[in-house]
Formats: sequence, C-alpha cells, structure tokens
Amino acid sequence: MAKNNRQIKDIWLYLYFPLLPLEALLPQLSTEQRQKPIAVIDLQKNTQRVLCCNSQASAWGIESSLSVSTALALCPELIVLPRQIGSEQDCQQQLALLSYRFTPLVIVHDYVGLWLDIAGCDQLFKGYNNLLGKLETQLQHQGITPVNGIGPNPLAAQLLCQSRFQTELPSDREIQHRLTTTALHQLKTSRKQQQSFKQLGLRTLGDLLALPRTELSRRFDGQLMDSIAQLNNEQPFNAPYFKPANSFRDLIQNPQGLFNKESLLFPMKILLQRLCNYLIARQCHCQEIEWHFEPLIGESRQMRIQLSGSQNSWANLLMLSRLQLEQLELPGSVEQIILTTDQFVDMPMGMFNLDLFGDSDSAQQSCDLIDSLNARLGIEALSQPVLNQDYLPEQASTLAAPGQHIKTTINDRLKAPQPVWLLTEPAPVQMRNQQLYWHQPLSIISGPERLCGNWWQAEQQRDYYLACDSRGARYWLYRETSSQRWFVHGLFS
Repeated sequence: MAKNNRQIKDIWLYLYFPLLPLEALLPQLSTEQRQKPIAVIDLQKNTQRVLCCNSQASAWGIESSLSVSTALALCPELIVLPRQIGSEQDCQQQLALLSYRFTPLVIVHDYVGLWLDIAGCDQLFKGYNNLLGKLETQLQHQGITPVNGIGPNPLAAQLLCQSRFQTELPSDREIQHRLTTTALHQLKTSRKQQQSFKQLGLRTLGDLLALPRTELSRRFDGQLMDSIAQLNNEQPFNAPYFKPANSFRDLIQNPQGLFNKESLLFPMKILLQRLCNYLIARQCHCQEIEWHFEPLIGESRQMRIQLSGSQNSWANLLMLSRLQLEQLELPGSVEQIILTTDQFVDMPMGMFNLDLFGDSDSAQQSCDLIDSLNARLGIEALSQPVLNQDYLPEQASTLAAPGQHIKTTINDRLKAPQPVWLLTEPAPVQMRNQQLYWHQPLSIISGPERLCGNWWQAEQQRDYYLACDSRGARYWLYRETSSQRWFVHGLFS
C-alpha cells in the first residue's frame, strides 16, 4: 500500500457533510429534544420540503423531499426546524479549523464541503490511512457525519465522493477506474448539456474523455472544457485557502431560551471545544476568555476567565467557567451564548514557572490551583511575589496578580552572598569607639561592594558589607556614601 501511496503525486481529499443542515442546529436543542425525531426543512419549488432528518425520523418513514404536511402525517411528534444557512457556514468554519490540524492546505467549498490537500502529510501521521482514520474520529467527536472522496485533483476528489468515509487510500489505478466509470450526471453541467450527453450515448466520464478534445470543444461550452482540463491536471484549481482568524468569536443560539445554569453547560462545552480546535490549529494557547449571556429581553451578562498561565484544554476551561458561573446572576432566560478571546501566546516553551525546581507538572498543578481559586474568590483576592526591576534590595520584589509576568533583568551586580530575608526597615547601626555596634559589637568580614540604584539620587548609593558578632552570627550591612551612616539590612541564618 505504501508503494501505491507514493505513486500518486497529488492527493486531494474532499469532505462532504450530508447531515450538516441538521447537525449544525443540534447544539441549539436540549438533550431531550435531540432524542426525538427531527427534520430540517427548506423551500423547494414553492413548497416546504424535508432536506434531511435524523435516524429517529427515518424510522418513521421520513425522507428527503417529503412535504412538511406528509412528514407530520407520518410522524406527528416530528420536530421541524427551518434550515439556517448561517449556522451551516459557522459549523463549516469549525470543520475547516479541525481539518487545518491535518494539513495547512484547506479550501472551503461554499457551505457544502471542504477540500484538503494531504500530499506529503503521511509522515506526520505515520501513513495516509492513519491520517484518514484520525480525521474521521475527530469529525465524529464533533457530532458530524462525514463522507469523502479521494483523487489526484480537487474536482476528481469531489466526483469520487462515496456514500461512506474511506479510511484507506486507494491506488492510482483504483482512482482512475472509479473516475472513468463515474456517471456523467454527477458532473456539474447545464440540463442542456446533460441532454446532449444522452443523445450522444455518453454515460460515464470515460465515455466523455475518450472523445477528441477538438470534437468536445465544438459541442460543449467552456465551463465543461475547463472541468475536463482540471480532471486531466492540465488546468490549476483556483480557490483561496482557508486561514484561521486572528481572534476567536463564536456563539450558540437557543430560541426557546435556557432557564438554569445547568442547561448552559452543554452549549458552553461545545463552544470551548471549538475554541480548542482553533487554538490547536493556530498552535497557540489562550490566557483569557470572555463569556456573554444574552437574554431575549433585558441586559446581557459578562463573565471573564483570567488564567495564571495559559490553556488549550476545554475541560479545564469548562471547570473554571462553571465555578465562576455559580457566582454570576443571570437573566431569567438566556437565548444566546457568546465566547470570545484575543489573548493568545505561542505554545509554551520555557514559560513562567511557579515551581522553584522546574517541575512542569507541578507548575501546571500550581496554575490550575490558582485558576480555581480565582474562579471561586475573584482575582482581587490573590497575589504572588514577582521580581521588580530595581537595584535597591527592599524594592527588588513586589506583589502582582497571579499570572502577571513582569520582564526583569536580574540584578547580578552583587556577587557576595545575600540573605534571603531582609528587615522590614533598615536598622541604624551605632559607632562606639570606632566599633560598629548593633545590640552587640560587629566586625566586618568582607566588603565593600558598591550598589547604585538611581545614580542621580546620592542617598541610594550604598556600600554593602558582610559582618559578624562574637557568636558567629552574620549580618548584611551597608553604609550610605552620602551620609556615611551604617545600617543593618538583613540577617543570615
């Protein structure tokens, strides 16, 4: 099979989602409603007809093209949903994001399907078959029913779209055979040209491609000739490639309204999963998310989740959102849930670590703990020590909100040992008979070492010394260069 894989120079995958009009609307329904017979209807020839339905509706004999009245006569409890093109387009964008994790070459086909150029992606996934299997699994996890086609160019892949999802890459010989036996009615042409095919006795693509090109150009229009050129790889397929947006914004609507916090969790979970697909596609993490809960009538409510580190785990984000949601006063009914963020960082590499020994697992646990406390108590209730860019030791650290990363240049001018703990205020040292005295006589061991903070302020120019008493206890002293006064600044253990 690997040999066959390499025989295909270009490998295009076409993804088609036959139930997308239905599956795009399911997040708007409650768990109980999703278990009932559901059909999506659309206006066809001035009549509302069934476009697609779920398996529960199919069991009642509901199928596409049935009129709404016939469908309701067959199944009185049928839930009828009007088609929402906007929801389909939003869902398709999410599927494009998911596909972007498998290849950076994704093309959105209206609101019908997706093209993926997967040539050369086999090494990352240890084979094309593994890629196809993982892609199918990811799509199914999103609640999407996919089918696909595989070919040497986008048009061929679309024409070869099967009624199921293929998880094995066909050989080039198999692809060529399937193409030549494809019925001509699958080719997008006018009704007049389809009639011409029948009059000429042409039934398959093989029949059409067997005719001389000059003969075809006399009988058929330029659109068909372009399609033939694309099938033969003689003409490029011109379409813009999909690129993820620079910020994330997504929403789920529920026209019936959600009346309690527990019912909000399922759509919030879906939105967070979509966010994580976006983060993975962009190879980044988020540092903050913001929720908006919109009622039909009244003022909306906002909820911001600030993170001490960064995240791309929907489960962690859902847990934090749930904790903070418990404290939020919501309107009586929520019709729309919106999730937004534009606070991103690259995938963490040597990022801020709370663990002194560099244990990344422990550091992540610390961040998770801080985030949980923030969600319960509010970010104002917590603070953490951080380095401050100042030469004076008493001003070299400060308190900041957890997760606030302050870039500093570590003061390495003092080479001598320094105590971990400083006195709250430097204590004056007396001079008795040319002897330093602080509770008892002190003797200089080493120094001086000059420390100069703001050079224009003379009182902030200090000479630091290491001193000891008669029992061997050590002290950190300094002398101000302007006043020549001595102070104890810190104690060694």
